[in-house]
Amino acid sequence: METLTIKKTVSIHTPPSVVFDALTTSEKIVQYYPLKEVTSTWKVGDEIFLKGAIEDLDFTDYGRIEILLPNEKFQYSYWSDNHGTERTPKNYSTICYTLHETDSGTKLEMEHQNLKTEEMYLKMLDVWDFLLSSLKDFVEKK
Repeated sequence: METLTIKKTVSIHTPPSVVFDALTTSEKIVQYYPLKEVTSTWKVGDEIFLKGAIEDLDFTDYGRIEILLPNEKFQYSYWSDNHGTERTPKNYSTICYTLHETDSGTKLEMEHQNLKTEEMYLKMLDVWDFLLSSLKDFVEKK
């Protein structure tokens, strides 16, 4: 079965250390993403839980941290109970943030791999535009 991948790039006018901190600090993530709670030890191999609500429907996203290179890269496996799939390894996708220092701050590349359906791909395209814009606004206001 062929899977789909979303790739997005955003220029952020703040150093990679600030962006990385915002991506990997539970208390900060809930300030710019539509989540109520983020729980993790923030160590490679450990789990990450992201809890939120969309239109009064609670959801939990589950994942495991795969790569955590300070100020450079953060990658985790991802499955959400609001995507309509069974929680099995084949239904997990991968989300990867790669940070590059630039003269004006940070070039952030986001890649969301292993999307199973075109419907989910199209939905997540819009979601990622919103999420990355929210992240950018949050860190640039600091």
